[in-house]
Amino acid sequence: MLGVPMLREAVPIGVIVIWRDKVQPFSDKQIELVTTFADQAVIAIENVRLFQDLQARTRELARSVEELKALGEVSQAVGSSLDLQTVLTTIVDRAVQLSGTNGGIIYEYNEITQEFEFRASHGVDSELFEALRFGARIHLGEGALGRAAATRAPVQVPDLQDGQSLVISRVRPMLAQSGYRSLLAVPLLIEQQIVGGLVVWRQQSGGFPTDIVNLLQTFATQSVLAIHNARLFREIEDKGHQLAIASQHKSQFLANMSHELRTPLNAILGYTELIMDDIYGEVPEKIHDILERVQKSGQHLLGLINAVLDLSKIEAGQLALSIGDYSIKEVVYTAMTSVESLAAEKQLTLSLELSPDLPTGKGDERRIAQVLLNLLGNAITFTETGEVKVRVTEADDTFLIAVSDTGQGISEADREMIFEEFQQADSSSTKQKAGTGLGLAIAKRIIEMHGGRIWVESSLGKGSTFRFTLPVRVEHQRGSHE
Repeated sequence: MLGVPMLREAVPIGVIVIWRDKVQPFSDKQIELVTTFADQAVIAIENVRLFQDLQARTRELARSVEELKALGEVSQAVGSSLDLQTVLTTIVDRAVQLSGTNGGIIYEYNEITQEFEFRASHGVDSELFEALRFGARIHLGEGALGRAAATRAPVQVPDLQDGQSLVISRVRPMLAQSGYRSLLAVPLLIEQQIVGGLVVWRQQSGGFPTDIVNLLQTFATQSVLAIHNARLFREIEDKGHQLAIASQHKSQFLANMSHELRTPLNAILGYTELIMDDIYGEVPEKIHDILERVQKSGQHLLGLINAVLDLSKIEAGQLALSIGDYSIKEVVYTAMTSVESLAAEKQLTLSLELSPDLPTGKGDERRIAQVLLNLLGNAITFTETGEVKVRVTEADDTFLIAVSDTGQGISEADREMIFEEFQQADSSSTKQKAGTGLGLAIAKRIIEMHGGRIWVESSLGKGSTFRFTLPVRVEHQRGSHE
């Protein structure tokens, strides 16, 4: 008999034994030959071992790639969708597939009732689905899921027959009927606060490997993010809806109040004018001066009320443009005529530059004049010396109107806010001027309803130029309430 060791780096991994029925020593050549075979056998065994290791590592790598891919899909679903059902369905689908289980379900925890509510499932037959969704609410501490949530750790039941205390009695027969033999429950936690739970079942008994438990805990973390994001989105949506309703009520209230205030104010102005015209007898000069102040203040108040009414109508979608043909030249002339006396009082030069052959426009003539009057009124109000100039040109079927002044100018910070409701430039001289801060906001809305835009170019101490564009022909108003 001859025995030759099989050595790999001086470590024995086997032996080759040969024998014969003749009493005779083996020659050196025979021993050398068997030794060569032993060396070749070591190489062959090592190759097989390396190949098996490679296969195992390849399978492990493939599994890791699949897990990473699935986690990537879940992360994408969490990041790209705020629809809770879509996100959770994606998570439970991938959880069941990668854990090699046969079915799964995600629950959301209701802190008020302290119950787990069905949210999404995968691989669950219709009968079990109906039972779990509508007839099997799980309380905290009840069953495997309730215990997992209570202990903040995964709970598994290797054999549903042996671990009946961890299986809710009303669900146990249906799980057995569906062929399930074991389950794993993982809590969904955010800073140790219960958000929900993930449960998977399989049709063979036995414990779940640690890597599967870890994988499902990763999926549970993704689920928590999805539920938390969706809850925040729902809260924001609800708050937005409440704010929209409140804004609508506010707009309606302002519209109603503005209308109610205008009615008695018009009567006051009417009677004041009649008294000033000596309809009820001659009025002393001193009282006449006071009545002029009353009428002037009343007209100013009426303008403020009209501004609030216009804004409330715009916000409530009740302001409609009266579209018709108009002459932009006549609109500008009329607006400038209306403010001539204001400019003369301050000894300001009022100038106009019109391009020749301006086409006939189509839009709401009265509202366009309202915008011009607001811009001219502001320019005169905030200009102490110099001039106010209007320039009108037309190009590419669009009017471009500019109102320039040599006033105090507007800072960069104020330029960004003056077109917002109830906002004025934040300077001491501005705050001394009367107004609601609604004029430019209304002007912006009116211009946008025509399909144009308005902006300002200005710097402190160098005057301001307000520009706005208007399509020459407006067929219908723009905006959400067209």
